[in-house]
Amino acid sequence: MNLKKYSTFIILLLLSNTLYSSEKINQNSIEWILDRAHIQTPRGGNTNGLPTEIDTSVSKYFTKLQNLSDKKDKDKHAILSMIGEYRANFEFTEMFGGQQDYPLDAPYKSWGTEIILPITNREDLISLQHILVMYMQDKDGNVQGPYVQKHWRQDWTYEDKNIFVFEGDKKWVNKNIEDVSGTWSQAVYQVDDSPRYESYGLWEHEKGVSRWISDVTPRPLPRREFSVRSDYNLISAINKISVMEWGWIMEEINDKIQTPDNYIGSEYGLARYQKIKNYEFQPAYDYWNETKEYWNMVREAWSKILSENTRICLKDKIDDSPLYIYKFTYAEEFRTNKSLIGSYKNINNILNKFLDKKC
Repeated sequence: MNLKKYSTFIILLLLSNTLYSSEKINQNSIEWILDRAHIQTPRGGNTNGLPTEIDTSVSKYFTKLQNLSDKKDKDKHAILSMIGEYRANFEFTEMFGGQQDYPLDAPYKSWGTEIILPITNREDLISLQHILVMYMQDKDGNVQGPYVQKHWRQDWTYEDKNIFVFEGDKKWVNKNIEDVSGTWSQAVYQVDDSPRYESYGLWEHEKGVSRWISDVTPRPLPRREFSVRSDYNLISAINKISVMEWGWIMEEINDKIQTPDNYIGSEYGLARYQKIKNYEFQPAYDYWNETKEYWNMVREAWSKILSENTRICLKDKIDDSPLYIYKFTYAEEFRTNKSLIGSYKNINNILNKFLDKKC
């Protein structure tokens, strides 16, 4: 297994649209917070992708949602309305800090193209898998790609009485929730299907929009932050998801915390998923068809770990490689040899190595 070769590919793929700007501005030196691109260069995308075409058709789930009367059915159709093919834009702006002369980080802007697939659709559980497909265009117009990357996953559970809570430093604990009547939990998983964060809330429906607002949720730092910031290690977030006929929006109000309770600053984030058409997404579907059995075993292994432990801790690296490198390497091997037994052994062996039983 050539971990070094594959890790280089994955890192380039994950970081290809990330450019860090060290330009910071004293929060007391500016008047307007949200619109400051003219005085502070945004960080983020530094590659050119292919043009996209907006899809004005309406999802069958969203169409049906408008005519439903049962609350739970409406909730389910709102979640299923996120299935589709999208251009996703990510914008994050640091708003203010706790210290008098806090240096505001440069706003972050990036975008990508991805599909969202249903992998589970049961009465009380809906699981959606995101898969990126990227094409790069150089200054001469030459196109490179496709670059396919299994992205994050979101699991929605109805009246979930047990959620995993992030504590910081790759530690999670199981938490019992007493009043879950009518709520849905959203569990978000990393690209390698390890846990990221989980919260719960109620869906509310109006004509033309369905909204879900989370409880306050501790979360790990995203790559755009942990790769450039070391002054905090936890995000305390409130998420708001709005589903509409053209796509969906995820708004984030993020407080930056250095555990246990040192407040650093706050940012506002917006992830906008616009439905697009006539874009070459077939490589994403091909990848999933070729690896879904492997990733199903990964999910089952994690489900067993999370159900059998009240607390889990993960090591950063084994032999200088993070967990996702092993997972994606094994996925590529499975595409070639289709060995269920070999993959099962690889998955469980590497998870046992990464689990820190001393925490």
